[in-house]
Amino acid sequence: MSISNILYDGEQFKLLDTKRIVYAITCVFAFLATEIGRYVYRPYIYEHNINDFGLADSVGNWGGIVVQIFLGLAILNSKRRKAFRLITFFVLGYIIYEFMQPTLPKGTFDWMDVYGTIFGGFVSMLLYVLINKLIKKDKIIYQFN
Repeated sequence: MSISNILYDGEQFKLLDTKRIVYAITCVFAFLATEIGRYVYRPYIYEHNINDFGLADSVGNWGGIVVQIFLGLAILNSKRRKAFRLITFFVLGYIIYEFMQPTLPKGTFDWMDVYGTIFGGFVSMLLYVLINKLIKKDKIIYQFN
């Protein structure tokens, strides 16, 4: 069984369609939101001693996973079942990486990062479902050979 059978279809990979463009745009906006979270939200929360239940601490995880997932969707252009596999693959990969952190130089394990990853994966799944509900007709813009 090849990776294409698990995460994407070869024919779908060759299409530039509306959903693929929306996935790429979502990736860019998620990246910008994550960076705003790191450099604006997190310092504000710390400076004012606000209890945000660890969201500021794990913004890199819950924002970063959304970026990674939508980058993957934009690159692979996976259909529904394989897109859910892709989302699961990224979430589990981030969680495994977090558990491996103590064995890496300067790595530390943090439960909030695990929770942030799960939260970001859930948000990604909701965004994916919303995008697919809003785009009923997926117009093919270009087909690569």
